[in-house]
Amino acid sequence: MRLPALASFVALTTAAPAPVPSLTPTDPAPGTPVQLKEASVSDVAYLGFATLNGGTTGGYGGNVTIVSTLSEFTAVVGERNTQPAIVVVNGTIVGDAKVRIGSNKTIIGLPGSGFVGIGLYFKNQRNLILRNIVSSFVEAKNGDVLGIDGSTNVWVDHCEFYSSLAADKDVHDGLVDSTHGADFITISHTYFHDHWKGSLVGHNDRNAAEDQGKLRITYANNHWKNVNSRGPLIRFGTGHVYNSMATAINTRMSAQVLVQNNVFRGVRVPVTSRDSSQVG
Repeated sequence: MRLPALASFVALTTAAPAPVPSLTPTDPAPGTPVQLKEASVSDVAYLGFATLNGGTTGGYGGNVTIVSTLSEFTAVVGERNTQPAIVVVNGTIVGDAKVRIGSNKTIIGLPGSGFVGIGLYFKNQRNLILRNIVSSFVEAKNGDVLGIDGSTNVWVDHCEFYSSLAADKDVHDGLVDSTHGADFITISHTYFHDHWKGSLVGHNDRNAAEDQGKLRITYANNHWKNVNSRGPLIRFGTGHVYNSMATAINTRMSAQVLVQNNVFRGVRVPVTSRDSSQVG
């Protein structure tokens, strides 16, 4: 079902795009209003590294399409289509697939909506928003729950990602992995839980030529629970992790990570640098 651009429906409301702030990628400036409203299809990134490099607006200005099946979803998000589009997921879409997403898209779920078994893949794209999505049980053959590979300006917000620790650690790959020089990323208000390999930034110690000077990522206001490792793990990049219920943060291979105002429970070494030839 297609709706005119910026249409209002169900709990999704539209508004003029908020101005993209020219802030350093840290907490919003003092006095910035706290966002206490339902997500709008026209929201743009308002915190962290995703506000830089021109900002992250996703599909703002494009048609709104409601999808409830895998075929409907892939038809509108395919990476050959880089026109702005807002894709509203209605219900849980179950499958066994890896879906490549094109630039200039906002993917937003109605309450409780999302994916089971379907890996989302942002490869060499830009300006992508993923919000209000519950996604789980993606097998490793379909990649990560969300793979951000060489893409820039990505905002992931108010999502939930998980699998089960009862499975072997290699049945599933990462929840959200950012690799191959991906850049200007914010992950905010997201619940990571019950998974072996949480969130990886920089996939290999030998990838300095592609990753150095990139992999700028903010993790803000997230909740990590029962995540065995990579909470997150950052190589080469520049990270900001703040205001979160966190697990162990591993900074490696000259990565620079600012860690502020987090709570660590049941974690013996909250912040570490290990398992690489160079510390972070």
